Order: sequence, then structure tokens, then C-alpha cells
Amino acid sequence: MIFKKYEFTNEEEWLTIRETLYKEVEEGEKILIAEVAAIHEIGHICFDYNEEGECTDLSTHYAVDILLNEDLLRLNEFEVYPNPDGVHIFAGCSELYLKTFCEVNPESDYCKNEDIS
Repeated sequence: MIFKKYEFTNEEEWLTIRETLYKEVEEGEKILIAEVAAIHEIGHICFDYNEEGECTDLSTHYAVDILLNEDLLRLNEFEVYPNPDGVHIFAGCSELYLKTFCEVNPESDYCKNEDIS
């Protein structure tokens, strides 16, 4: 399995792409395509809050995490690699994200002394 994080310019862009990740099995019933195991829509991430707990720095991008059975090359342009602490993780899949992160950022402190094979 592959765990990747994506950012889309806006929610509308994501909704267009999301449609391609489902197939219709019966009229009105859609399931994920075989390449996709799970999708978690995070939405607009808040980077900073004020003392009252209100968001003061909201990302304009729309964040989505996808657990893949196989890589979807058509999504490559949307991939992002935030540091692997304090981010959404599919239950039991933190090592999968660390592996993906370290493939792109092998010199990161998160990747040193890690067995990410």
C-alpha cells in the first residue's frame, strides 16, 4: 500500500478529480476504483490560531489524503510532503507515510536511522 498526501488549488478542482476515483457499479451506486483503498478529505488546513481559538491563517488549498493500492500517476502534480508529525494518518499506516516522505526527502531528520524499506 502507498500513503500519499495531496493539495488541490481549491475544492472544485478536487471534486472534479474525485469523480475519476470512483466507478459506478449499479445505477446510483459508486465504489472506489481498484487503485484506491481509502480517501480522507481534510479540507482547508489552518496553520495558526488566535487566543480565542479562531483560525487566523487558513490555507487556500484543499488537502486530501489517499491510501493507494497502486500509484496513480495522474495525481503526481498534486502530491505534497509535509513533515510526518502532527498530520493526519490512516490508522496503523504511519510507516507507510514515512516511507513515501523519505523517498522524496531522504536527507530529512525524519528519515535518518529509519528502516524504510
